Amino acid sequence: MTTSPDLQSLQIERQPHRVHTGSRWGRRSWFIALGAVLLAVFGAKFLMGTPEVRVKAAVRASLTESGSWGELNATGYIVADRQSTVAARYTTRLAKLNVREAAVVTAGQILAELDHRELDATIAETEAEVERTAATVRQAEAGLANAEALLAQARQSVTQADLEVPAAEAAVRAADAQTDEFKVMLADAVRRQAIDGKLVKARLMEANRADDRRTEVGMSQARLTAAQQKRQEADKAVPVAKARAAAARHAVQAAEAQLTAARAAVAAAQAARKVAQARVATLKTQLEDYFVRAPFDGVVSERIAEQGEMVAPLSIGGTQAKGAIVTVVDRASLQAEVDVAEGFLERIKTGGRVRLTVDAFPKEVFPGTVQRILPVVDRGKATVKVRVDFRKIDPRFLPDMGVRGKFLHDDAPAGVEDGHAADPLLVPAAAVIQRNDGAFVWVAEGEQVRRNPVKVGAKRGDLIEITNGLADGALVVVQGATQLKDDAQNVRITRDEASH
Repeated sequence: MTTSPDLQSLQIERQPHRVHTGSRWGRRSWFIALGAVLLAVFGAKFLMGTPEVRVKAAVRASLTESGSWGELNATGYIVADRQSTVAARYTTRLAKLNVREAAVVTAGQILAELDHRELDATIAETEAEVERTAATVRQAEAGLANAEALLAQARQSVTQADLEVPAAEAAVRAADAQTDEFKVMLADAVRRQAIDGKLVKARLMEANRADDRRTEVGMSQARLTAAQQKRQEADKAVPVAKARAAAARHAVQAAEAQLTAARAAVAAAQAARKVAQARVATLKTQLEDYFVRAPFDGVVSERIAEQGEMVAPLSIGGTQAKGAIVTVVDRASLQAEVDVAEGFLERIKTGGRVRLTVDAFPKEVFPGTVQRILPVVDRGKATVKVRVDFRKIDPRFLPDMGVRGKFLHDDAPAGVEDGHAADPLLVPAAAVIQRNDGAFVWVAEGEQVRRNPVKVGAKRGDLIEITNGLADGALVVVQGATQLKDDAQNVRITRDEASH
């Protein structure tokens, strides 16, 4: 096939061109290759002479998260160690409510008053009963006094009657003696009459002497008769006196029985009065329960019932009565309650120092002390609640405010918990080099390092506190320090992944 001239002009010439060594392109390629070789040689030499170091930032303990620098942090809320939900003791109407939320109250202050009109009526009736029993006591005491007087009179009658009996018996004996005497006198008069009668018959004595003797006998007879009558009367007086004495003794017994009854009446009346008085005291004590008082000094945190509502000791199903009136919180007992993972519980001890911050006042620090560890574990969260006492209760604190606590080591500087001392500046212990002339660290600045003298404090695990000579955030060499010799030495820096 014949190719046209036009098509032949479009064909590519397959014959290769010869490269001439003296051309400009050949010289440029040679210089590029030589430069690459030299760069590789000098770069390798530079890299082999520049040590590689690992650095980590020096950080204040308070800037770390979750205690990764040896501190233990926990969160929780402010709670009241002592609070009381005050309720009514009886189911009745709330007559008065004297306080509202945030009211400061003192122990014994009346917070509310229940409706006690029915109880007041009962108390008035019982007090009237006390007056009635008091009148009964007075009447019984008067009867007792009368019985005592009657008994005294009866005993006096017995004494008198007892004296009359021997007197009557003595009168009998006296009458007997007089009767005997008059009998002797009568017999003597009769004897003389007989003698004188014989002498008159013999005319040895005048006749009128016989008349005198008869008169004398008659008088003696009359005296004897009178004495005998008196003896009879004396005999009658003895049983009368004895009967009177017996009657007096019976009167004493009756008076004693009456006195016993009067005493029993007094005792019964006094007992009835005491019962009435005790009833009044009980009702007044019950009346005191209608005045709801503050159990302690504190502040009202919640008002649950309103004036006029029905309240009850407990919220009873099916009724509208509320089971509480107000809640009182003892502000002096406010504490921080924080959750600590049970794995860190061994690091908590009672009396330990805690640095507290309240979410509402994030720029302020409040010192605290571990008060107790609650003996309950939250199974779901694997945490234990720890109560921390504020060393001073701020009047701005409110229950359920968020709080954060940092549990300090025993060797933490004094004042850290109340913000008077700065948080410790910590670096890995491997960064500190101890020499005879003191301790120092290598600090990386840019691509160079410099020797930085420091003063060290307490060691905390893998960390050590720097008390002087190092700035916050300084990058200290933690690996590769053995290769460093001079200040301003070039290094290749690798930052530790855990560096902050």
